[in-house]
Amino acid sequence: MKFSTASFLSFGAFAALSLFASSAEAKISHISVPEQAIPGQNITLTLTSQSYIQNWDDFGAILGLVRQGNECETCLGQEVGYINLYKNDTLGNSTHDVTLPETDAGQYTFVVAIPYLVGASGVTGINYFNQSITLTSSAKMRV
Repeated sequence: MKFSTASFLSFGAFAALSLFASSAEAKISHISVPEQAIPGQNITLTLTSQSYIQNWDDFGAILGLVRQGNECETCLGQEVGYINLYKNDTLGNSTHDVTLPETDAGQYTFVVAIPYLVGASGVTGINYFNQSITLTSSAKMRV
């Protein structure tokens, strides 16, 4: 059986791409919550993940709520909940029900802190994602 150089190179390229595809991991890249909500009610949090070329483990999502004007780069504010993400390599969107605390109406920042571990290097850190959310009384939401 004869193999041409082009066939061998094509097979090599395919093998390399297969290796990269199989080693890609899911990494949370974006969050989304409704723009308005009612304190004490459930909202839907959407976590979006993308492919990452190295081993990547997002351990979990720690959820918080900070009144606007009190934010800081690494502040979680009032803890709202936790979602276990360890060994979840699902790409795309995942939705989660979150119960907001009974708190005053006003402008807030919804914060998601995601601790992670990267590949063979063993680098760890925390990624923070923020989105503005307005908490209003139920009467104002119905109008």
